[in-house]
Amino acid sequence: MSDGPHRSLQMRRAWKRVAEWADNPAFEGEEVHKAIISALERDCRGEMSTEFLTRLSDVCNGQAISLFKNALGLELEALRGAAECGIGRVVLEFAIQISDGEVSGADIPLRAVMDALTDRAARNARQVEEHYCRESTVRRAGRVRERIERGADRASVEGLAREILKREPGRQDRPPIKHEGLDDGVRL
Repeated sequence: MSDGPHRSLQMRRAWKRVAEWADNPAFEGEEVHKAIISALERDCRGEMSTEFLTRLSDVCNGQAISLFKNALGLELEALRGAAECGIGRVVLEFAIQISDGEVSGADIPLRAVMDALTDRAARNARQVEEHYCRESTVRRAGRVRERIERGADRASVEGLAREILKREPGRQDRPPIKHEGLDDGVRL
């Protein structure tokens, strides 16, 4: 007998943990929320280089203080090689889309990272739901996706985006995701 559909899920370990915790009603919504933030952070750390983020911020900030407004989209297109693949490419695509609007240059990286994080959470929620539909019941799959979406809605995506962009120092007081003792169990 299997321990659950999350075991055969073809995703990173952090997202398997999100699926497992969202499937188990013993985990509260806040715990699912923390697991989602942790998984998003791991995705960003693994798929985006600090060089790309620095160059993206420099291009957007340079445009904001420039007297002559150049086509920011063309400068952002030049960053395609540095974006690599994965979430870095999604951030760049959002930045290019946002640059055509009314958002100022300095706010473009923040909005692009926030949109990419929200997009990644939604995509992974759908992937988990699809896997649970195949491996379990449709009702269970819907419940898991709903819990992931609720956790992602409450997620402090802006705070994580600021941390990733180095606008705020990293959170040193982050509680451990893994429960280590009896006192870390289900709240009474």
